[in-house]
Amino acid sequence: MSTVINTRSPFYKKISNASLAKAKLELYVWTGVYADRVAADKKYTITKEELGTNNYVTFELSELIRDYMITEYNDYATDTLWVDADITIYDENDAIVQVNSQDTTIYPFLAIDGYGYFEDAINPRSVEYTTPMVLQHNTDIYYYGGYDIKIPIYAEAQTITATLTSTAGANINWDNADDFWDTYDVTWGSGQTPVVITDNGNTNQKIQYLIITDTEDLNDGDIVTISSTNGSYSDIVITLKKVCEPKYTPLSAIFYNKYGALQNLWFFKKSMTDISITSNKFKNNIIDFDNSGGSPSYSLSKHQEKIFMANGKESITMNTGFYDESFNEVIRQMLLSEQVWVYDGTNTLPINLKSNTLLFKKGVNDKLISYTVSFDYAYDKINNIQ
Repeated sequence: MSTVINTRSPFYKKISNASLAKAKLELYVWTGVYADRVAADKKYTITKEELGTNNYVTFELSELIRDYMITEYNDYATDTLWVDADITIYDENDAIVQVNSQDTTIYPFLAIDGYGYFEDAINPRSVEYTTPMVLQHNTDIYYYGGYDIKIPIYAEAQTITATLTSTAGANINWDNADDFWDTYDVTWGSGQTPVVITDNGNTNQKIQYLIITDTEDLNDGDIVTISSTNGSYSDIVITLKKVCEPKYTPLSAIFYNKYGALQNLWFFKKSMTDISITSNKFKNNIIDFDNSGGSPSYSLSKHQEKIFMANGKESITMNTGFYDESFNEVIRQMLLSEQVWVYDGTNTLPINLKSNTLLFKKGVNDKLISYTVSFDYAYDKINNIQ
């Protein structure tokens, strides 16, 4: 079990000694298994002096580690990293007092691109068994029949078993995958057979995804029970809620949530796309002086005002349809995500939040809860990539 560093929130390491005048931090960041660390994995060497005579210094690790966190969709991704913080303490005569004895953490550092809220206090989920087994807030999943259901799992929660309770189990295929975008292959098991998820120590599978395919055969109200051999974790029961949408084409928003895992949220109702055009223009000289000796003239079909560098940015406005009030937190995490994509049934495209504010709804006030959110596509419509 690791000590988790949530790299979107600060992670402080305090070094203290009665003889400390300065301390040197050598920060190692790498992927693979913990034993793979080599000298080339040393990314930073930082020396700090004490202030006054307080005999301690502090280092903030998250900002440094995030330089090596690669979070992409449908591509190579590094969403967890091993981290070592080797410390050397010097006294006022520049003599070494201690080497590495300040690392009192029992478990190695594992960096995840998650964050904590202010209310969560400092270094949230860093203590053993406080990172949840299921890396999402909601225990209800609204899904669109025929499209995969994907549930992020923290593999360090020891041996994890997922069991599907459904009369359609024989028609369902499912398995665990290292990447959110993995899809069905013939090695996947039947929904009648539990999926077992274990931790082999490699960073590329610390976050795994339980993927259920053939979802058109599932029934509304089917459940997935996720349990661990570690008694520190209680069973999680996830209820699958099928949404039938005969009128609109549902869209799936995919985002990194507060636990550093990819999660998707379906927008089942009306969506609208608009475009905003930017361009420059100049006054074009269209007079024809070289016209075989005739009088100067110009063509009525030529542009006197000439446009150049024209391009467009498209935006999309999506509506969730009706969700349970507990999804307020899922919406919050989507809005706070630095990377969001939309899947339209064909392509998965990058988008950025356009709405700067959103009023959270409550059932007692609003009865039925739905959200309308606007995004900008994160690219120019005309390809100008150089």
